[in-house]
Amino acid sequence: MSLGLQPESLSHRQKSIVDWVQKNGYASIERMAEQFEVSAQTIRRDVIELSERRILQRHHGGASLPAGFDSLDYNIRQINNAEEKKRIGTSVAKKISDGASIFIDIGTTTEAVAKALINHKGLRVITNHMVVASILCEKTDFDIILTGGMVRNRDRALTGEDTSDFLKKFKVSYAILGIGSITSDGQLLDYDYRDFHVSKTAMEISETKFIVADHSKFNNDAMIQTAHFSDIDAIFTDLDPKEDINNKAKEYKVSIYVAD
Repeated sequence: MSLGLQPESLSHRQKSIVDWVQKNGYASIERMAEQFEVSAQTIRRDVIELSERRILQRHHGGASLPAGFDSLDYNIRQINNAEEKKRIGTSVAKKISDGASIFIDIGTTTEAVAKALINHKGLRVITNHMVVASILCEKTDFDIILTGGMVRNRDRALTGEDTSDFLKKFKVSYAILGIGSITSDGQLLDYDYRDFHVSKTAMEISETKFIVADHSKFNNDAMIQTAHFSDIDAIFTDLDPKEDINNKAKEYKVSIYVAD
């Protein structure tokens, strides 16, 4: 959704709230109050009105885009920070050896990783992302397994309990995982509860766990607790995170690779 598609009767702040939610996928009342320098009560009133007009979907403590705008949101995320994601993909690919077994997660950054892996040889890849499978099919010497599960139309992801159960049959050397937010206290958060079990299972079946996330994911708004720094081995990003995240990474021996 762009400002051009929003009703003209919206206030400037309400238009800004919609843009903020569109950019972040989900935004908390507290974060928006801080961003727009008004009270939480004021933001809550705006969110209630936007929800009643079906412009946003109201949640306890925050708001997201309503169903029907998901595909547009995903297309926007594919464009946002595209060059940064490409650099992250290249950085990850340097750590993967030919012939490795890999799980590749859903997400626009993992798509960039798949593109960066295309010149490898003999990879064995499991993915729940139809776009990733399509990218890797360009290489005929890859073994590619697409999981079962429910198809989520907005991003062509396979997700849910069936996907998680399918993954339990395998063991891989690497898991390359996207994430919604990396917090200062070492939490890894996401937006969709259906992805929770898939991410947990992917970590369980992998020896080495890589998180891929551009700088917009540092302390971003997301609400599903998926994992913690204690569960992963490395984070690949495009900008050096703030000191608090760096310190937490050192505490849990998580390597942070900043792409050139």
